[in-house]
Amino acid sequence: MSEENTKRKKRKQRYSEDDERSIWEDILDFVKVFAISAIVILLFVNFIAYPITVRGHSMDPTLSNGEYGYTSLISLSTSEPARGDIVVVKMNEEDGSESLWVKRVIGLPGETVECKDGIIYINGVAYDESDYLSEEYMSQALADFKAETGYDYGTFTNDFAPVTLGEDQYWIMGDNRPWSKDSRDPGVGAVSRDRFFGKGIMVLWPFDKFGAK
Repeated sequence: MSEENTKRKKRKQRYSEDDERSIWEDILDFVKVFAISAIVILLFVNFIAYPITVRGHSMDPTLSNGEYGYTSLISLSTSEPARGDIVVVKMNEEDGSESLWVKRVIGLPGETVECKDGIIYINGVAYDESDYLSEEYMSQALADFKAETGYDYGTFTNDFAPVTLGEDQYWIMGDNRPWSKDSRDPGVGAVSRDRFFGKGIMVLWPFDKFGAK
């Protein structure tokens, strides 16, 4: 075998080894990236934010059925829920399963909450909800509810007797009162702090609803 052929053979062997090493390095790099991405996603979902899909119409018009986004988990560890906050709470269903409900905080620990003539009172003071509920919406929602169910709901928020919350209890309600199952329901009542799962919703889909709620 000529010296040139020997050199050519050695070069070919070296290139083959380099190619083989490169393939395994690529596979290893992919596994590393995949593992790191999986860990980041798990940390994000379990400690920072959690994916949420809005189900039903209890939070209309603020949040609509089918909207998808994330709720903040870390916010609950840095601050307490405030009146007006949108929260995600863990609730037990009638079949014993647990689900996540999206509602709004109305009453805070130690306060007395009631509704008279469709107006919510906190410690005897009327609570202004005009930031998220317009008169036009409430009127239309009542009309739609009656048209769909045949039932006259009366005032947008049905009256309920005064309820004094415990030191660890919150009063939560959906924005669409005729359709919302919430603290007004005897089977739900006031919600304890340990039931809170997330605070706020960052809507990602649909794109025209993108934003923090």
